[in-house]
Amino acid sequence: MSETVRGQYVGPEEMVRRLRRRLWLERVFWLLAFAAVAATYLGALPGGRRVTLIAADGQPVAVVASRSDAERLMHDLKALPGLPSDKVSFAQKVTLHSVPASRNPVASDSEAMEALSQKLTPVTRAAAILAGGEIVLALPTEEQAVTTLSMLLREFSPKGQVDTVDTVYFRENVKIDTRDVPPDVLYPSAEAAVAKIVEASSPRAEYKIKAGDSAWKIAREHDVTLGRLAAANPEADMNSVRLGEILKIPGELPPLTVIARAETTEELDPPGSGRTRKIRVTYENGVEVKREIIGRSAPLSPADLAAARRRPENPLVTRGVADPWRWRDEVTE
Repeated sequence: MSETVRGQYVGPEEMVRRLRRRLWLERVFWLLAFAAVAATYLGALPGGRRVTLIAADGQPVAVVASRSDAERLMHDLKALPGLPSDKVSFAQKVTLHSVPASRNPVASDSEAMEALSQKLTPVTRAAAILAGGEIVLALPTEEQAVTTLSMLLREFSPKGQVDTVDTVYFRENVKIDTRDVPPDVLYPSAEAAVAKIVEASSPRAEYKIKAGDSAWKIAREHDVTLGRLAAANPEADMNSVRLGEILKIPGELPPLTVIARAETTEELDPPGSGRTRKIRVTYENGVEVKREIIGRSAPLSPADLAAARRRPENPLVTRGVADPWRWRDEVTE
């Protein structure tokens, strides 16, 4: 086999050599072409189509067309009433990743926003009021939180007894802590916070224990935690509730109970005798719960004492007791 190429004679061996080189070049060309197409399809080359994966705490949440789309959606998620977006962050660590489009289908804006809403929790930095470790609500500043607690102490103090109240405190372990909180627990002013606490921290109902009841069952039926149920009923044993016992069902917020103690003076019988006794009254959120005697008045006047001594039949007089009717002070009315 021979051939004339451009006026030159080509022998069989040269012809085979040239055919083999052409075949090798064609193979290399098609291999490179296939590799380029595959790389483009898989997004491995700079020219390949890339999309943005939004991840929360290392877990994929949604795929969007571009980084700008991801930032726009997260900005919309932070757009909460009354709060600038730069004051809102997420409880989770959010990261953005460039991934190949071929293996990561892009979600629509509505689909991506729904997925982000389910996985991301917006939070804002605020002064949280805690009761027993639970967040009651939060204020923008610590000063407003302190004002809120001061207003609550006044609000739940016994009315008409302010001048005689000598002790006011919260029964719960109450403190203020600046931390990230969900925006729905943030209130703009102390007045708004106090109104919410007065409305939602008091028990919303009472429940009478029936046969077969347990504290856990009652908490589940009323959609409260066992800890909240125990906090609302400090004198009850959550491990062994008693048949017929009345439990308070806590309100929407963790309870805040103001304990106040006031002193008052009561006149003893007979009226006009001038004899009195001092009483300490204990209040919980302005409601009287306990009364105890802490002192009594001075003995009778000399004239009253002389009149009492004219009654020799009274054995108390012979023993030199100043007030023969002292037993009346021991009567609990």
